[in-house]
Amino acid sequence: MNIIPESKSLEKILSGLETQYCVPDYQRDYAWTISEVETLWLDIITSYKQSSEYFMGTVVLKKDSNSSDIFDIVDGQQRLATFSILFSVIASLGEAFPNSPEVFNKALRDKKNQALARKISGISRARLREPSEPDNYFLRLNRKDDDLFQQIITDEEQENICFTENKQRIVKSDKRLIKTKKIFSKCILEEFTDEDALQQLNDVLVHIVKKLKFITIEVETDYDAFLLFESLNSKGMDLSVSDLVKNKILMRAGGDTKKSEKLLTNWDEMIGDVESSRLSSVDFLRVYWEAIQGQNITKKELYKNVGRYIDNVDNDILDFSGNLKDLASKLSIYASSELTFPGCLHTKQKYLTYCGEINSLKYTTCYPLIMFANEKRQDLIVPLCKLSLSFLFRWITVCDYSVGGAKKIFDEVLLRMRKDCDDETILAPFASQAEKVGDNAFKQAIMQFKTQDNQIAKYILSKCYLHINNSQSIPNYSEIHLEHVLPQDTTKWEQDPNIIIPKGTTIKDYVYNLGNMTLLQRQINQKIKNSIFSTKQDEYSNSIFPTTAEIYNSGNKGRYWSPDWISERCEDIAEMSPKIWPLEA
Repeated sequence: MNIIPESKSLEKILSGLETQYCVPDYQRDYAWTISEVETLWLDIITSYKQSSEYFMGTVVLKKDSNSSDIFDIVDGQQRLATFSILFSVIASLGEAFPNSPEVFNKALRDKKNQALARKISGISRARLREPSEPDNYFLRLNRKDDDLFQQIITDEEQENICFTENKQRIVKSDKRLIKTKKIFSKCILEEFTDEDALQQLNDVLVHIVKKLKFITIEVETDYDAFLLFESLNSKGMDLSVSDLVKNKILMRAGGDTKKSEKLLTNWDEMIGDVESSRLSSVDFLRVYWEAIQGQNITKKELYKNVGRYIDNVDNDILDFSGNLKDLASKLSIYASSELTFPGCLHTKQKYLTYCGEINSLKYTTCYPLIMFANEKRQDLIVPLCKLSLSFLFRWITVCDYSVGGAKKIFDEVLLRMRKDCDDETILAPFASQAEKVGDNAFKQAIMQFKTQDNQIAKYILSKCYLHINNSQSIPNYSEIHLEHVLPQDTTKWEQDPNIIIPKGTTIKDYVYNLGNMTLLQRQINQKIKNSIFSTKQDEYSNSIFPTTAEIYNSGNKGRYWSPDWISERCEDIAEMSPKIWPLEA
């Protein structure tokens, strides 16, 4: 792979008699948000005022095998589409200026400004199409976006220009391309309001065309593009890998339009479901490959392995894409970003209760196992999810062992399922690490456990509440805060003569211990904040949480908050923890 990067301006990129850039159907749709468009405009104005060149990122192009002037855009299509819309807006404003008093209303309609307006329009249109070839527009988007995109950049009707507040108003039904047009119109008309607005716009336009720089890289194949992203460690690598896989799938249509449409529909539905889950498209493909194809591969190996499978003509591509779609649909249920604790407690299917807690704790190691069981061993899905949650909570969250170590256990469970072992044999690996996460080791780890993650601590104490009260719900969870009895700001406590700290330790040594934490209504928590114990204890009296109310009861009998008391509460939590997160099905 011979790669020669070149620094180019938009003047160089968007030019040429027969130059054409195409966004393949496998690429994602136009996705820039209002915030991203506004940020780009701010960057343009800032770099213009500093009179400096500004690096806009990388554009990766794949040459057409039959023409040196036609390219597929592998990366950079979002930026080129956005700049094209900007040029169309500037061109339209220049064309509207002579006959539209609302456009740059302080600028005189004299010969100088009219000539400037024509110049502005000409420069902008020349970045959309070759002047001598009025039908040759440089950029075409994918099938979903191109009709609207072409409508925007070819539209020269003045009544469609967004120069009033009403026309600039964004409504919910607006497509992202339309939103970008409206935002640029608003930004330009708000930026240039003086008598010399046209001259200022002209100067900024020249800056955009000549001073904004892109690194352009041409590759021969999609796989070269993947290798490039890998070597550059691009932040966009995940997306690019999934786009390349999508392209591979569509190529298998072999020119059959109906087949291509079905493959594209399957892919789009799959992506829609994955986007509602906790996983990226690449993470989903890795989980699928491990669970269904039986290969445990890294991200670096993913494209090569998936590509090899797709290229094998013995594999039915419609079945493959349909399978991806179906599994993504199921993933969107158990790995949904909306399925979290404690809402998951009320799901009808028990396995989803455990999955909700898995999601809240941000575990992903177990997903291949869940995907496989969901397809092949529905009878085991509940105990597998239950044990996955318990094992990962013990291994990763409390005992702080490596994710890699946990994965070995899950790989073994998955292997035994593939071999169709009996249930007891399949589940046995979860109990194989007694020295590290068995009940005794787990209780000791809970005793020593400290966390600054309030969500983790709140989850643990909430689970204890549910266990103690044999309850299925936590009242008004969103209004419940984590209370540190010894507050994180210990200033007042350090002046409190009633608290006695063992020699060799400080108050801060106890702040993040589980025994120092309790659940409390938000308003009370905010009210007492960093107060000392004698002030706090009365506020605990009416708590709906028995363990919090118990602090008041003991304090009311003369006991003062202390390291010993913290340790006792920790012991209570440790004692019940193996029952809350059991390693028995």
